[in-house]
Amino acid sequence: MSIIPLSPPEAVKSILIWHQGALGDLLLAGPALMAVRDRYPGARLVGLGHPERWGLLSTTLSLAEVWDSSESRWAPLLGDGPLPAALQARLASFQLALIFSPNPGTPVPARLRQAGIAAVHWLPSFPENGREAVAAGQARHLAGLGLRLEPESFRLALPVTAAGEEIPELPHPGAWLAVAPGSGQTGKNWPLSHYYEVARALAWEYKLGVVWLAGPAEAAALPFLKALAVAQGQALLAGASLMRVAAVLSRCRLFLGNDSGLTHLAAALDGPEVVVLFGPTDPGVWAPPGKRVRILTGTCAQAPCARGRAIPCSIPQCLEDLSAERVLAVAGAILA
Repeated sequence: MSIIPLSPPEAVKSILIWHQGALGDLLLAGPALMAVRDRYPGARLVGLGHPERWGLLSTTLSLAEVWDSSESRWAPLLGDGPLPAALQARLASFQLALIFSPNPGTPVPARLRQAGIAAVHWLPSFPENGREAVAAGQARHLAGLGLRLEPESFRLALPVTAAGEEIPELPHPGAWLAVAPGSGQTGKNWPLSHYYEVARALAWEYKLGVVWLAGPAEAAALPFLKALAVAQGQALLAGASLMRVAAVLSRCRLFLGNDSGLTHLAAALDGPEVVVLFGPTDPGVWAPPGKRVRILTGTCAQAPCARGRAIPCSIPQCLEDLSAERVLAVAGAILA
């Protein structure tokens, strides 16, 4: 079957982009999204997925709207049979739709064509061969549609209100270190004791303030993080909105974290230098791009061992073997 190239700019007034992925997945799609934005500068762009995650891109992409894909109105796109008239009416204004999904067999593209959208294209949100970088795979698909992009060209712009507001979580104007010790999977986390050791040493040596970042996945560790922050005179940002976290990160000098959505957020901002610690997952696939990103891995011969989202080892020996001294040396070299 021949591939139909992307429509010319004059033929597209409204674009729908479907992406339901996690924060890191969405930010990895940033270069592809910006390439589409640049090709259709006058088009109305609507993001369909997780509203808070998409909200981070509202200013960067000049989004007209963000729609919540968890609402029941979108369920017919995943089924079969006739589409509800109200849903067809909602989609009637779009001439182009892009579907980011790990599954090329998803019914969504066919259903959107059924709704009357003339041009619908699928793009991978997950590596198709297990080893290709996500951004590179998306760039390859878009090149096949006649659109070339630079995978490292994406920078996240915050709304003026978020970028310029006071940040009470950073109570003094000096340099700050942001530490995000969690992720969506415990098997991707460097030992918390190592984070504590490195954060304490960097704070003392380079006169840094330290702010710990904790989300829902760190609920079990939150009492310990609170006690640690209080004992060391450090700050803790727990359960904050992504926009609030982004504003805090944009004021930091250095970020230290695992393979996580917050690491991708830090790397996408014009703010901190980023040190990211990889273990069972492959940095060649999942690492955020950029010259301000330093990637550290352990010495385990089996790493990376993750297959898709599954991590086979119960204890991530690759991360256990990554010493605090090595991370401290890299972070110190940046700060020096």
